[in-house]
Amino acid sequence: MTAWPIVALSEVADLNPRLRANLDDDAVVSFLGMANVAEDGTTTKGTERTYSEVKKGFTPFESGDILLAKITPCFQNGKIVQAKVAHPYGFGSTEFHVIRSKDDQFDHRYGLHYLRQQHIRVDGERRMTGSGGQRRVPADFLKALPVPLPPLPEQRRIAAILDYVDTLRTKRREALAKLDELTQSIFIQLFGDPATNPQQLPVVTIGEMLDSANYGTSEKSGATGKFPVLRMGNITYQGQIDLTDLKYMDLEDAKVERFTVRAGDVVFNRTNSPDLVGKTAVYRGAEPLAYAGYLVRLRTKDDSAPEYISAFLNSRYGKAVLRGICKSIVGMANINAREVQSIKIPQPATAILSAFNERVAVVEQNKAQHRAALAELDDLFASIQSRAFRGEL
Repeated sequence: MTAWPIVALSEVADLNPRLRANLDDDAVVSFLGMANVAEDGTTTKGTERTYSEVKKGFTPFESGDILLAKITPCFQNGKIVQAKVAHPYGFGSTEFHVIRSKDDQFDHRYGLHYLRQQHIRVDGERRMTGSGGQRRVPADFLKALPVPLPPLPEQRRIAAILDYVDTLRTKRREALAKLDELTQSIFIQLFGDPATNPQQLPVVTIGEMLDSANYGTSEKSGATGKFPVLRMGNITYQGQIDLTDLKYMDLEDAKVERFTVRAGDVVFNRTNSPDLVGKTAVYRGAEPLAYAGYLVRLRTKDDSAPEYISAFLNSRYGKAVLRGICKSIVGMANINAREVQSIKIPQPATAILSAFNERVAVVEQNKAQHRAALAELDDLFASIQSRAFRGEL
């Protein structure tokens, strides 16, 4: 083990620095909103805006800087990235902290991998200030954050190793994303675009296809309990349930049926940021899970309908409908159970629904194989990451 000096992040990096250039009002810059930042540590190239449009009311950064989403749940979900945008200078959401090396003492890739560690996110969550959906990581937490500081060449070597393993994980995620797209392709092939309903299928409301639509429990969850708890972060934007980060709770016997999901239930995220509200997925597990108050459980009358309803709400048309009905209050958007049930949906014949379910099942089997391989890579990455910052690589 190599003993490296431990320094406060503020000793080697500036937090929320100014741009190192004077820009004309018509200068073109890159713009990154929170939706342009992914939970896997990557960003888009950004959209183009003029300096005059963004110089007030947005956060300045330079290409290559580290951006850390300070607001919940974006911080906990891993929106900590290196900005790799199309222009040298950029602006973004006011919910970003910007971290920039002082005098090239601190390699940004090394810093990015260090900040993305799970224990950093856990500690940052504990230090958040504010209440409800407006809790934020304070600047003082980052300034005082202890960072091991090997020589710059060693920082770059460590970053290169972690980048390589992370690239393998990215390829697995890309394969899973392609399979998500395949599900939507099958949906369009069998039913047509729901925006135009080319097969002239009879139209009903989602509520007419449901046996019940119930809100989740508001009881506290924690590190222990009989039931794992589905929370809004456990539903992906692509329509999957991710069980890698779970909390737990106990439920009284009389509440188990009311506040748990079983295989075949559709889970709908009723409250989130405007970009993420309306996430929908089918629970396919064998054991019941509790579900939190920001979720709605949609239980269908017909066992052949859950996959179809989920695919509909996750389609481009479905997401547009959801965006149109959500209500935003102080940065958070909401869609209640009554509004979900009122959404109009084409109703296919049972035989076609069965064919769709069979194809989705094959896709899900392939996804399971890729997820298992990705889990192994995640474990490998976490092990290498831990060893790297202990000086054991």
